[in-house]
Amino acid sequence: MSLSSANLVGYLRAEFAKSATYRLWLFILQLAAAVPAAVAVLIPDHHSDALYCLAFLGTALIVVWWFVNARYTRIRGAGQAALRGALLLGGLNTSLSPSEAHALRERFTVSPSEAAKCEKSDYYATKLPPGPARLGEMLEESAFYSERLQRMSALVMLIILVGFAVICAAIAFGVTPYVGRDTGQAIVRVVLALLVFAMSADVFGAYRAHRDAAKEIRDVRQRLITADAAAYPLADVLLAYADYHSAVEAAPESVPRAYAMQADKLNEGWAAYQQDREERRAAQEQPNALNG
Repeated sequence: MSLSSANLVGYLRAEFAKSATYRLWLFILQLAAAVPAAVAVLIPDHHSDALYCLAFLGTALIVVWWFVNARYTRIRGAGQAALRGALLLGGLNTSLSPSEAHALRERFTVSPSEAAKCEKSDYYATKLPPGPARLGEMLEESAFYSERLQRMSALVMLIILVGFAVICAAIAFGVTPYVGRDTGQAIVRVVLALLVFAMSADVFGAYRAHRDAAKEIRDVRQRLITADAAAYPLADVLLAYADYHSAVEAAPESVPRAYAMQADKLNEGWAAYQQDREERRAAQEQPNALNG
């Protein structure tokens, strides 16, 4: 059975909802991995067994995080594949070969029934006939939302990073006078501190990835505005399509419930954006009509 753009919209929505849940668990595991290090510096030196148990717990949480991250990466990759297909099939009104449709289904982690529940006929607002212009409009809409969600995610990551750094600094300066001098226990404390650093570095990396993705997606959207003025040349649209997905796939998934919390504001912004686009097109058509 072949896949249509509507089917793929259902898959992308279901896969991204699932990946958002996994990212939330990743965040919880990051915080949980920091707890043993924070607790360790408060344990007296003569409770060495508790200290080593905390070291084991911290390592175990890192291992669990690694497996959950691998699963998250696969689910997010499935969502990205569905997004690519939904845009291409919906914009150009083409279809996949049976072999390609089968290969795509093999990547999905949600069942067909779960995807069917998430299908949405008006997911993309374009009303243009199939072709480069329709694909361009669908891509522009996707870029509009993605850019703003990536900006919101970057802000959330920055707030988390700053708050985490402040808490760690307060703990470090507060307990430094009480830390024992036993070499073995000092080494364990260093290891735990490195685990915390590894987790906080991941948050910092996510902040930079979200920020850079927002900038790159904005550049793609500006190129699509230029392509709109030139009647959407196919080569320009396909290049923007490739660069958009490259930017989105390089960044982590937007923070959980980012869209749900800002849905009304985002939808109002998109409606205003569409109105501005129509006015811009009308202004461009007037000189052409006079010249004709």
